[in-house]
Amino acid sequence: MSATKDNASHLGNTPLHLEKLKEVARKELPRLLDTDHGVEKIYHLDSDTLDTDCASLIYICRPKMKYMRFIANHIKQLSQRSEDSRTEFSLYFVPQRTRVCERILEEQGVFGSITIGDYAMDWIPLEDDLISMELDPGTWKEIYLDGDHTSIYYAAKSLMKLQSIYGLFPKIIGKGDAARQLADMLVRMRREQAVVDEVSSFTSSKQPSLLNSVSNHIDQFIIIDRNIDIVTPLCTQLTYEGLIDETMGINHCFVELDANLVNPNQQAGSGSKQTGPNTQSPAAPPPVTTTSNQSGKKKKYVLNATDKLFSQLRDQNFAVVGGVLNKIAKRINENYEERHHAKTVAQIRDFVGRLGELQQEHQSLRIHTGIAEQIMEYTITDEFNSILEVQQNVVAGIDGNMEPDYIEEMINKQKSLIQVLRLLCLMSLAQGGLKVKLYDFFRREIIQTYGYEHIETLHRLETLGLFTKRTTATPSRSAFSQSRRLLRLIVDDVDEIQPNDISYVYSGYAPLSVRIVQCAMQKLGGGSLPTSGPSAASLFSYVGGVSNGWRGYEEVLKLLPGKSFEITQNVEYGAETNAAMARARRHGMQHTKTTVIFFLGGCTFTEVSAIRFLAQHDESRDYLVATTQMINGNTFLEPIVESIHKESSSHGTGTVSGNGMTQNSSPDL
Repeated sequence: MSATKDNASHLGNTPLHLEKLKEVARKELPRLLDTDHGVEKIYHLDSDTLDTDCASLIYICRPKMKYMRFIANHIKQLSQRSEDSRTEFSLYFVPQRTRVCERILEEQGVFGSITIGDYAMDWIPLEDDLISMELDPGTWKEIYLDGDHTSIYYAAKSLMKLQSIYGLFPKIIGKGDAARQLADMLVRMRREQAVVDEVSSFTSSKQPSLLNSVSNHIDQFIIIDRNIDIVTPLCTQLTYEGLIDETMGINHCFVELDANLVNPNQQAGSGSKQTGPNTQSPAAPPPVTTTSNQSGKKKKYVLNATDKLFSQLRDQNFAVVGGVLNKIAKRINENYEERHHAKTVAQIRDFVGRLGELQQEHQSLRIHTGIAEQIMEYTITDEFNSILEVQQNVVAGIDGNMEPDYIEEMINKQKSLIQVLRLLCLMSLAQGGLKVKLYDFFRREIIQTYGYEHIETLHRLETLGLFTKRTTATPSRSAFSQSRRLLRLIVDDVDEIQPNDISYVYSGYAPLSVRIVQCAMQKLGGGSLPTSGPSAASLFSYVGGVSNGWRGYEEVLKLLPGKSFEITQNVEYGAETNAAMARARRHGMQHTKTTVIFFLGGCTFTEVSAIRFLAQHDESRDYLVATTQMINGNTFLEPIVESIHKESSSHGTGTVSGNGMTQNSSPDL
């Protein structure tokens, strides 16, 4: 199977058929790239200089001021060439242009030299249960610090596109001020579109949509404002995929690995490092195309459901990954050994038919063994374990001297400021602020150690409520402390091998955001948590047949910032939906309902793993996670911190791949 087919094969396996979203974006892309001439080369738009001989340049980027300055300098530089080698410039904004960007191009004197358009790449399907807008990581900071609500508008437009494909969300519920603003914007856009469709029948016939009928697949849309749960992204993710993101950085499903790990210079069976004595197999996978002198070079490796082994490992707590890899290595070894027992032609043909799959699985095992080894090099260090202990103590409500002492030690050793701030902000949020004396001490230490320019950084953190002075008498009276008790965020004796609660993803801490989802789905039963066995299923069963929204959880919702709301969208079912429902009744079929959970301000891979765990215990329902971007603790704080150079940050989730430039050359060049 070709690589293209492989990469697409992991989509389209749910009733929503998410490949539709990819096709919508693909239909527009060929027009932008002018496929008659072809794309010669792709560059990242990260410099104000460019050396090229191509006659046509196409820029595709987010509407950011820095990109406009890069583009303006390129145009000025390339416009100085002779008339015979003049370059044609085109610029497409994702998802649409802004007046500020046009103004910068005007001030630079290049606005008339470039053709401008828009490219609405609303959603990027990462998995069958995960779609992302892949905005810049600073969405939450832009909304709550800068007062810039552009991302909310982008989210509303993208969600309207989703409704135009799958039908209106019957019920919209959410929590948070920005979430409420988004919901109101969705309702307003729907009304405006209804007026447009009514006035212009031509528009309705030319652009058919399901905005006039309720979705037959999606039964509920839940908006989680990142502002209601900042604690979770600040904690270190402990799932396999989460730790890859924490230590190496996952960018749009890709991770950068050593080239020798992805494309070995020699066959894996004759020298690559493996775990366990039985990992080495008698037969080696086929040689992979390599480049000379790969030492120190990086190569991108895709992490999605096309990799069956990764699908098996991604949501596991990292503590069990080594054992899983060892079992798989033994099984592959046994499968290779079967060739010695193949005596007849039919048996040999059967083994040869499975050999390609075995070799591919062996290659995947070698790569993930290498990734796990790199992660373990970090997780076995005293620094990692001390940071993890501080985080777990703080989240669990243990108010001792060990945590401030260790943070002070990190500052004295001039450890990464981002890591220091992650712990400080986590402690401040969990305890309802720091004691005045402790607050003043850490403020002074950070400024003296990391530079006076971080006075502005600390001011931003205080404005956002991340680093504040305590307003309550004791930490036990803080909002997070009360939420921890009411939502049972801390689970003792968590089973990481056979988990029965979402808290396994943080080894005992249940993400508050996903607990809120459980509340919305009425899946957080009262009483004590079941520990094991079939009784654990009761935790995930509905209270009644239909979700009652926030009913019964008003007390805990009051502790969290922002408004809570429920909106019902009622319309007459359209002909297409009525026909589908009639067929379902006629054939006795029951559509599996899908609940869409949208994180406004970013989502971590560990939260996705927790929601997948909910889905595994709910056979009657699918879950689709949608988000503005994937984040971790580092990428969450970096936009807030002053004077952090991009090149000094080696971890985290990047921006959309559209932040680049494609060169479109004429056939005669």
